[in-house]
Amino acid sequence: MKKQILIFATITTIVLTSCSKEKIETIETGGNEEIATAKSGSGGSSLTPEKGLLGRYEFNGNLKDTTGKLTNGVPTVNRVLYTTDRKGAAGKAIRFNGAYGVNIFSVPLDSNMSVSVWVKYDMLPTVYQRQMVSCPHSFSLSQVENTFQAAHYYYGGGIVLGPLPVNNNWHHLAATFDGNNLKFYIDGVLQAMGSSAADSGPIVPKSDYLLGYGYNAGYKYWMGSMDDLRFYKKILSDSEVQALKNL
Repeated sequence: MKKQILIFATITTIVLTSCSKEKIETIETGGNEEIATAKSGSGGSSLTPEKGLLGRYEFNGNLKDTTGKLTNGVPTVNRVLYTTDRKGAAGKAIRFNGAYGVNIFSVPLDSNMSVSVWVKYDMLPTVYQRQMVSCPHSFSLSQVENTFQAAHYYYGGGIVLGPLPVNNNWHHLAATFDGNNLKFYIDGVLQAMGSSAADSGPIVPKSDYLLGYGYNAGYKYWMGSMDDLRFYKKILSDSEVQALKNL
């Protein structure tokens, strides 16, 4: 009988210890719905921000918004090119050859927004900057020679950060804007931040985004590849940006 009581007490202790550990882990994450923990094959973990996700374009052989919240992309020509993505998977990234772009119509805008994308350039534009992701009333990510820069525009003003040198490998870019301040990240690291008194005015409820091209003394087209474009209606934290870079 004593042996049975001892076994029961041991099992109870194990169960209570396990539950306590699970409770502690829940408290440490703050029960935050915008963070989900995904275990990697090597035993590590990464944090994936999901709350506030407005739209996501994976470019896995199509131009669909996987969240269903935004319109699907519309190319400026009939044929879209796809290429190997940043992880080496064939046909799972879009390739811009300098002859076409993609439109995402009527993206809702907010005073707190973020954008995240993977890009890899093929050519060094030497005369004009080439827009990779651009909106006349929100974010702009562009390439100038071997540098990347970020901007945020309103009517009659804006903030421009960069240019920052990069090589022609895949790079993760992210930018956040809180109504006054713009932050620019490359490969998960905050590179620049700034604000401008000129960047003020009414928030446009919706605006179109242009991918792979933009207007700069006439429409100019970018040459490079793009993967996993995301729009957020919130400010990504430094750790969330780092998590996106590690996906």
